[in-house]
Order: sequence, then structure tokens, then C-alpha cells
Amino acid sequence: MKAYTLIEMIVSVLLLAMVLLAGTSLFYQNLKAAGLSDVDANLGNALQTMLRSIEKDIRYSTVTAVGSGTRTECLAAGTAGYGGSSLTVNDVEGKQTVYSLANNKVASTAAETGVVVYLNVGQIKVTALEFTWFCQGNISDKIKIAIDGSNTVLNTGIEVKQSVSADINLLNSGLN
Repeated sequence: MKAYTLIEMIVSVLLLAMVLLAGTSLFYQNLKAAGLSDVDANLGNALQTMLRSIEKDIRYSTVTAVGSGTRTECLAAGTAGYGGSSLTVNDVEGKQTVYSLANNKVASTAAETGVVVYLNVGQIKVTALEFTWFCQGNISDKIKIAIDGSNTVLNTGIEVKQSVSADINLLNSGLN
């Protein structure tokens, strides 16, 4: 009768353990990469959704202020534009809305009622919100919106960061 020796059995088990350990490590690396990729895609989609929501609300509005600057400061800024972290607009019905950053969220505040609506979705943290107002005589004003955001991958502590921006031509603002 032939049998395996104890040494052969130990070597076999060790080789099997090394193969399983390498396979498990590879599996977890792929799982982590997929998780990062999903968080990155979700963050990008969420930031784009916030940007499009602001764009939809302000395209036909009249800008009254960016930060503390009025149209006079914007015209004085020339082609460089006037920047600030908040945007005040009046919609076609004359109702005023202020967009700003509050507690890592994009806030849309109705001046008439004081009601605040946050545009963030999920666990997205907005780290910067910047508006740049471009106005020149006899042409429509333009607003550049830049949003920086981040999200943390669950149970990893890894933070994914992204930035989005858009230039919006305002159809009811700036035609002097």
C-alpha cells in the first residue's frame, strides 16, 4: 500500500493555502476597485444633477447679485467676471431665490417664504460652490457655476472627489 507522508501533506496544504490567499486578495482588490468606480460614477451623476437643477431654475431668471456684488460691480469687472459663493436671481414671476453652500449642501432659499431646499442627494458632500457672473452691454449675461464635491466609499475611509462646471447663458438678464 502506498500513502502520502506527513511532509507531502503539509506541503500540499501550504500550497493550497497560498493559492487561496492570493485568490482572496485579488477578489477583494477587484471588489474595492468596483466600489471606487461606482462611487466615482454616482458622485459625477449627483454633481451633474445639482448643476442641471440650478441651470434649469436660472436660465430664464434675472441675476440680481453674485456674492455681495451687483450688476454695477459685474460690469466693472469686465471680461474677468465677478465671482462669489452665492447667487441671487429673480424668476419670471419676480420671486427671488438665493443659491448658496450651507453645511456642505447646495441650498436653494426662497426669499419670499424663507423655505430652504437642499439639492444634494445621498451622502454627497459639496466642498465648494462658486458662481462667476459675466456681463457686458447689449448681450445676455452668462453665469459660470463650479461645484466641487466628495463622497466616502463605505467602510473604507477612502474619499472620492470630483468637480463639475458649466457656463449658462441667461436669456432674461443683461440685455441693456
